Amino acid sequence: MKNEKQIIAGAIAAAIIVMAVVVFPFWNLIPNNVTETVKVVLVDESGCTAETHDGFDVKIGPCNAKAGDSITTSFDGKIRDRHKPFTP
Repeated sequence: MKNEKQIIAGAIAAAIIVMAVVVFPFWNLIPNNVTETVKVVLVDESGCTAETHDGFDVKIGPCNAKAGDSITTSFDGKIRDRHKPFTP
């Protein structure tokens, strides 16, 4: 009886450890697409870099805008958690 409780507790602990180590980190890899009006700050051969309304820089890829233009685009909203604010 006591061994069964220890086995069940061990299995629950193992499941929690596996969830914490394997499953939860993958959640951050799933993009959270946000559509927002952004200000283009840089245009180069690889595309445009824009600044969001709250000061984060996002690479939006090829675009036909010029620096200073405001455009509406989609990007991964989790970038706010991964990067520091853009400060020119």
